[in-house]
Amino acid sequence: MNLVLLKKHKIISKKKFFILVLFCVCSLSSQSQKMNNHLYKVLITKIGDICMETPDDNPCSGSQIFLTLLFDKKQVQVSEKEISSCSKVSILKIGTYNWEFMSNKKIKVYFISEETKGTYAEQLFLELRNKQVIGHLTHLNGKTVEYVFKEE
Repeated sequence: MNLVLLKKHKIISKKKFFILVLFCVCSLSSQSQKMNNHLYKVLITKIGDICMETPDDNPCSGSQIFLTLLFDKKQVQVSEKEISSCSKVSILKIGTYNWEFMSNKKIKVYFISEETKGTYAEQLFLELRNKQVIGHLTHLNGKTVEYVFKEE
């Protein structure tokens, strides 16, 4: 009789374990699925403005700076895009880096510090919140600002 109870207990434990594993896989899969909505799309956010003083009246002395991300399943391409007030566009390709989606909804990007030094990606941290990619950027003044990346 004890042997029968022991077998039933093992079967129940195996079922509970299987259900737990299935639940974990489904929840991780659904989190990854949320990130899949952003794959192969250019995501962009405005980081700031630059205005240079000139001795004459120069209508092209200002620019807007954007940070762009392009995710595929394993890597993310990071660039800075500058658009002058005369609509001249210049793009600085910072680099392409491996990334992974963490269980706490953080997006871990394996930046190479030598490549990001002096760029807006140097102090960038990403997360997925409410189906949006959110960037946290610490500026030179030490203040951390939150940016929402939108599809371009």
